[in-house]
Amino acid sequence: MSRIIIEYNPVLSKESEKLIRDNVTPSMISNDESSCQYQISVVSHQLLVHGQTDDAYLIHELINDGVHYIEF
Repeated sequence: MSRIIIEYNPVLSKESEKLIRDNVTPSMISNDESSCQYQISVVSHQLLVHGQTDDAYLIHELINDGVHYIEF
């Protein structure tokens, strides 16, 4: 059996949230389109490429904790 771990509303800057929304294709969009899930490895890469090091560090910690997706 495998599990998928999702971190809901991680504490990211508004700039990083916008960067993610603009540059990462969501893996899932809720029916009412109020939230999306993003693959955490893609998020990590985009944050590093765009110099968001503080938020990239948080994402790296979540990866170490076994998180697969973030949702907001």
